Amino acid sequence: MLSELKDRFQVTIPRPLVRELGLECGDMFDVYIEDGTIRLVPVVVYSKAEATELEALAAQAREAALGASEHAYDDAEEAAADYRELD
Repeated sequence: MLSELKDRFQVTIPRPLVRELGLECGDMFDVYIEDGTIRLVPVVVYSKAEATELEALAAQAREAALGASEHAYDDAEEAAADYRELD
């Protein structure tokens, strides 16, 4: 597919690529040069507050996963009872 560089240095992303990647108007991209080619990588941008909250949630999930892996069940019934408590 070809795309032309316009007067304001804008390039149109061909519709089939937009659809395949699920892109929408307003999406953000990391733009850089790699091996002589221009790369556009779709990114999601979070505010600092949102990023801090996500980091805290990830830390909690890591701690929970480490704690969960240390627990051994004596039998399947005990594991099932524990699972039902999570619901």
